[in-house]
Amino acid sequence: MIKGVYDAPKIAVIVGNEVSNLTKYLCGVWQGYPASLILYNFYINDIFEGVRGVCVPGLTSRIPGLLFADDAVLLAESSAD
Repeated sequence: MIKGVYDAPKIAVIVGNEVSNLTKYLCGVWQGYPASLILYNFYINDIFEGVRGVCVPGLTSRIPGLLFADDAVLLAESSAD
């Protein structure tokens, strides 16, 4: 089912009464699609895997990044990290 939804998807944009031509939907999950939340959770669970993160004074664990809603920030002490 999921493969069928994401296999060569196309979208159009409506502005006023005008509809754009179809264009390929190349990345991300479909907004409003019921399975999108589940797919996002599968992805986001592993996003910080292997990220060393940064030391924060007063904390014993390193912080690999920050999440808020569907935004993510990876934290590193250098570009090599």
